[in-house]
Amino acid sequence: MEQNSQIPVFFIIGRPRTGTTLLQSLFDAHPNVVIPWECQFVLNLYPAYGKITHWTPDHLERFYNDLLKQWQFSAWNIDHLKLKSGLLDCTGELSYRDVCQVVYLNFISFYPKEKVNLIGDKNHGYTIYTDRLLKLYPEAKFLYILRDYRDNFDSVKRVDFEVPIVSLVVYKWKYFYKKALEASKKNPDSFFFLRYEDLATEPELYFRKVSDFLGITYLPEVFDFYKMKSKAEETYPTEVLEKHHQSLFNPINTSRLGLWKKSMSETQVRIADQVAGDYAELAGYNRKYTGFNFRIALLALPGVLYAKFIYLLTNIVDRFPYRLREKILSKGPLLLAKLFSGLFGKHT
Repeated sequence: MEQNSQIPVFFIIGRPRTGTTLLQSLFDAHPNVVIPWECQFVLNLYPAYGKITHWTPDHLERFYNDLLKQWQFSAWNIDHLKLKSGLLDCTGELSYRDVCQVVYLNFISFYPKEKVNLIGDKNHGYTIYTDRLLKLYPEAKFLYILRDYRDNFDSVKRVDFEVPIVSLVVYKWKYFYKKALEASKKNPDSFFFLRYEDLATEPELYFRKVSDFLGITYLPEVFDFYKMKSKAEETYPTEVLEKHHQSLFNPINTSRLGLWKKSMSETQVRIADQVAGDYAELAGYNRKYTGFNFRIALLALPGVLYAKFIYLLTNIVDRFPYRLREKILSKGPLLLAKLFSGLFGKHT
């Protein structure tokens, strides 16, 4: 257990549909890295278990049962009996981090593993909680992957992750990027910013840079990750793979770059450019429209206000007791999305 607890952890963060899953797949194919599918259990369970230093069988049983209820944990390829047995072996003087390491290391990858030197965790939501994660993992490193905010909107439209309104999606893009920049100023050695466009165009160059940042050996064979399609189809529901991860069955390519130029109307582009503001150029993207337009601001207002309300509500709910917080987060976002979609579903 002591040896496992010393394995460093890194986090892949950023907005949905920006290349986070692609980056996760590359690391999953690395023989020295364990990186499970997305599940925000570390932060979600921390309020209930984070301060425990002496673990009893009762603590561990409750932790295991709460873990099973976590959103998306059911998608993990895992031996539940082995996981439970491993957790129940954690009785005694251990940290919350030690117990979480057991969960990470029980994930079963499609790819063969050798000695595990690094544990990864890809979660979009962790982007706004990097300070908390650094308290738990002081040595943690963060990979923030960016994508052109207009292509991000184009991609979000094709799935049901969130309400596909341009001002809402782009404001979230800006908010996440701003939070990551602020965190990186406090801990500059802990953050690496990567553009999806760069990874797609020159994958070997940029994955080598990322590997160097994390201190692992660069292995070009990770780019064969897509050859595990048959194993993925055996493990996960077809509708999930086809809807959310179909592109991962193909080699890295540039076919998804610049799609917004054909799919977005001029009004949508104007809204996206105005909401992104100076953060577009800061991230390396050129706006087509740089001036302020009052009519565009009015069109963007519902989505921007809704996004601000979500983040305000998130800050409030974060202070609630664990059980109440879990109940609200399990149903609240979906109810709010349905309400907003009903009111502004046909909005630009």
